[in-house]
Amino acid sequence: MFECKDVAEEASNYLDGDLPLGKRVGLFLHLVYCSCCRRYLQQLRQTITTVVVLRPQEQHQTDTQALAEKLRAISKTES
Repeated sequence: MFECKDVAEEASNYLDGDLPLGKRVGLFLHLVYCSCCRRYLQQLRQTITTVVVLRPQEQHQTDTQALAEKLRAISKTES
């Protein structure tokens, strides 16, 4: 039987339809009686929908090497 932690681990696969039948049925049965997990899946669906609609676009090319060097310098001064 699925527990809440199992739902959290498999939620993405469940929403994508990537779970085998046995796991899908087990998760569904858990959702029948667990309102917290139903709410969690509903929030996850809403988040996915929002991100898909907004599709944030980067306006700048980030220099990841320079950023990494700055973060290293900051972490050295804080140590």
